[in-house]
Amino acid sequence: MPKPLLLNRPSGLYVRFFVPVDLQKRVGCRYLIRSLRGQRADAARLVAAALGYALSRVFERLRREDVTDAKGLLDIALDGVKDGKVYDIELPNGTKIRTDGSEAEHQRVRETITDLEKAGAFSPAPSMAPANPKVGLLSERIEKFLAQMKVQERSETNHFDTAFSLRLFLGLVGDKDLSEVSHADLDTFMDALAHWPSNASKKKAYQDLSPKQVVEKSKTRDDPRLAARTKEKHLDRLRVFFNNCVERRLLIHNPCTGLRVTSKQQDEQETRQPFSEEDLQVIFDPQHHINAQPHKYWSPILGLYTGARVNELGQLRVADLEKIDGIWGLHIRHQVKNKSSKRFLPLHPSLLKLGFVEYVHEVKTAGFDLVFPGLPWGVHGPGDGIGDWFNRTYLRNTCEIFDPTKTFHSFRHVFASLAERSDLSDSRIARLTGHSTGTSILRRHYIQPSTLKERMEDMAKIRFPDLDIKMMKKGFFEPYFKRVKAVEDRAKRNKK
Repeated sequence: MPKPLLLNRPSGLYVRFFVPVDLQKRVGCRYLIRSLRGQRADAARLVAAALGYALSRVFERLRREDVTDAKGLLDIALDGVKDGKVYDIELPNGTKIRTDGSEAEHQRVRETITDLEKAGAFSPAPSMAPANPKVGLLSERIEKFLAQMKVQERSETNHFDTAFSLRLFLGLVGDKDLSEVSHADLDTFMDALAHWPSNASKKKAYQDLSPKQVVEKSKTRDDPRLAARTKEKHLDRLRVFFNNCVERRLLIHNPCTGLRVTSKQQDEQETRQPFSEEDLQVIFDPQHHINAQPHKYWSPILGLYTGARVNELGQLRVADLEKIDGIWGLHIRHQVKNKSSKRFLPLHPSLLKLGFVEYVHEVKTAGFDLVFPGLPWGVHGPGDGIGDWFNRTYLRNTCEIFDPTKTFHSFRHVFASLAERSDLSDSRIARLTGHSTGTSILRRHYIQPSTLKERMEDMAKIRFPDLDIKMMKKGFFEPYFKRVKAVEDRAKRNKK
């Protein structure tokens, strides 16, 4: 309501109201001034309040409707407060203004209200939108969000993980309008994460169960639970989804705000630790390491000397090996984690000495497109076959390295740590590992011939421990290639 300002002039008291800036042009002035017709003290203030209320309703009407004579409408409303006398008034909104008065005065009050209503001062305010307007089912919004991820060419792994987290939430809280998602639903989700068994999809006890049934059954068993970082990732994916809904104005706020699984101290601790030199000696001990399946021989070597992610290695094509300006390297360019991950990675001299280039040529001669023929791809990507074998069988059973913070990803930490000890800057390490450097250089083109020599020099600077890695002779993997080719040929015949 416009605030009245009382003006004491020789002719008596007046009241002044400020016209809202958005209406000044239509009204034709910045201020409206009216005489209080001899009223003083409390009576003057009550009349001023009645005038202010009348003005507020007219201002609302002017904003809603295209009134041609705005100034005339205001004059009618203000003149409706007759002679400035105060009566027992109960306004349509329930506001009461009471003074002592006769029956005749009471009748004049009624006339005043009638005049104000005719001017539109008491027109009903526009109906407010519902507090939580319907915006669409949660299931529909989730599928649209996942479709957007596809259009954005997000990695298959990222899309798969996000779909799992969002559909898990949907299965726990049920399908409802997006606007009806509550903090209680997030509490249900957090409780489920606290009891969700690790690798539930791979355990027979939980197969064909709904998310709610998995949680209920898990509470009765002693299966290992999700790691804190895994739970945080599920929450992060949900947070990203709701942030998108807020940005699109489907929601007012993100219901995940304020939720955390891990503390700041836990976040600062590495969830994956690098292998020690003793670990590496065991991993590459010829008694353990030599394997007739090429992905089991080469993937640990590539993990160590390239620092590449397991999915980046599992999807390598023969055509990804190329010699540019005399420098052998690998194109990391297919299903990548993010834009910065696309890069041309020069090969470390140790890889050249071990005969990796010659091995790829053998693969090509055998008629395969993938660097690791016969490697099964899992639901999380092409690196599943390598990761499952290395983390669960080779590392734990063969090498007897049981530290849960050490996995295939630990090779990446080893690479980064050794690069740092070799005096490479963070930005140069990022160029090799495919992390964002904070600029758009990597995003424009990942080969960059102008820096290729520099990156090759950086790669050669990294000093790795002396390891007894046996080089495989030419033809060592030929029997394996023949078996894979036979399996592929049989599969083709069965399809016909």
